[in-house]
Amino acid sequence: MCVQSKTSTRQATVTAMHKDDQYIGLLKPWVLTPNTQIDKDKEYFTVATWGTMHSLRIFKFAWLTSKIGKQLHSEGSGLIGETRQVTNWGFSDCRGETFTVWQKREDMASFYVSGAHKNAMISMKDDVSFRVRRVWVKGSDLPTPGDYESNKAFVLRIKSGDFPEAVKKT
Repeated sequence: MCVQSKTSTRQATVTAMHKDDQYIGLLKPWVLTPNTQIDKDKEYFTVATWGTMHSLRIFKFAWLTSKIGKQLHSEGSGLIGETRQVTNWGFSDCRGETFTVWQKREDMASFYVSGAHKNAMISMKDDVSFRVRRVWVKGSDLPTPGDYESNKAFVLRIKSGDFPEAVKKT
């Protein structure tokens, strides 16, 4: 089997894993950015990232994620709130997921190419197979901080495709 065929088979497998993943495990509490005002009728740009990696990469991933978190929650980032989880499905399949809600799509785009996030993406590009969902979520659908059940329901709705897709701008 040629290398290209192995790569495309791996990518198809990862895409199927992402599509089928409805698991909620060690979901961190929903964190709302301080001083954020939520308009219940407004649609907010929401990004769900999903990545699978070998379990030996999880420590590097966790270290980089903590650095990203500091930048993510800095004032003026445009972040409304976020939650994340890490699950281990075996030695070669450790998954990291993030669910972020933004004031504007442009806020997410600026964050994505800046500082700690950009450095982490470069550092982990060969270690993690990432997939992304982009959706529009009304303020009334956001979870209540500290309420595990509303957070879990929110994440499951994203994973299930219950929110309108936010088609990637070209």
